[in-house]
Amino acid sequence: MGKTKELSKDVRDKIVDLHKAGMGYKTISKQLGEKETTVGAIIRKWKKHKMTINRPWSGAPRKILPRGVSMIMRKVRDQPRTTREELVNDLKAAGTTVTKKTIAWTCRVLVLCITLSSFSDFA
Repeated sequence: MGKTKELSKDVRDKIVDLHKAGMGYKTISKQLGEKETTVGAIIRKWKKHKMTINRPWSGAPRKILPRGVSMIMRKVRDQPRTTREELVNDLKAAGTTVTKKTIAWTCRVLVLCITLSSFSDFA
């Protein structure tokens, strides 16, 4: 399942305050326009950790942003004999510093994704 927008601290605190006032998940979700599961998750987190702040996502941030990945795909599609060095230089010109190894890893992942998606077309 993909990531969704995070709720602000004000909304989270309001959910907890309404819960403390004795309102149920369904009532809170209708009043604030959020999903019941979201309200339930926030309340469970508050009961367990006694806090409602947004915590950072797990894992390291991506080295190449989606815009850079699409640039790599476009360049490799248009010029299949493009070297990793050229791709590194193109990304550096765009403001992203990466190594040739990172480019190689990204290309392998992209080829795998493209291959898997083309196989799913035949299924």
